[in-house]
Amino acid sequence: MPEPILTDDILDDIIIHSDEKINARRFNTLMISGIALPIMLYPFLSMLFLSPTQDLLYRLIFSRFLIWAVLGILYLYARYGEMQPFLLWKEEKYNTLFYIKAIVGVYLLCFASAITAHIPAWLGLHENNAVLFKLGTIMKQYPVLLVFGAITAGITEELVFRGYILSRLSLFFKNRHLPVLISAALFSFMHLSYKTISELLFSFLIGIVLGYHYQKYRSIKVVIAVHFLVDVIALSLFKGHK
Repeated sequence: MPEPILTDDILDDIIIHSDEKINARRFNTLMISGIALPIMLYPFLSMLFLSPTQDLLYRLIFSRFLIWAVLGILYLYARYGEMQPFLLWKEEKYNTLFYIKAIVGVYLLCFASAITAHIPAWLGLHENNAVLFKLGTIMKQYPVLLVFGAITAGITEELVFRGYILSRLSLFFKNRHLPVLISAALFSFMHLSYKTISELLFSFLIGIVLGYHYQKYRSIKVVIAVHFLVDVIALSLFKGHK
């Protein structure tokens, strides 16, 4: 069989096609690495700068600044590594009434998630919530820290898990549910330090609620506001037991 004649035009087509595949793989690798970055970076920085022997108040305050640092690093990664905007989904603008109704409605869904997450406890599951008790006690002693912690969680966690991770996962899956579920699972994983099933379940459920809302309405402002309210109200009303 005679060998095919490779003209310059055909060679150019092959090279261009190959380059497109290589560039696509590189870009996908960059995004996957970006998704993994905050999940791995925060525990690493915590191990590097924090120690169980340190005062709990100090660790709590310093950990908030570590979360901001992770967000900053992730922003730089998106800007100069991926070379694209941090938020892939353009922020939609709505009227004031929409924001009020959305924040109230999503908050009520998160409240329902909190009730659902406590069903195992009502069924007799006994958990050691010593970590939550200590954190809640400190937060109530220092209202400024409570508000700062809620603001930090609302802004940083929503920008990372909904704004950054969810939008990038949506590029890999045609099924719109998988990105929400995966981002919620990663969000829940980051709450392992609380060491309670109810908190992990609650984090997963509100991750789903906030994820679907952001996916549909493309408003990061709403999910940030709701996350802040969830944390500040829960901590203000905190009544724990060892």
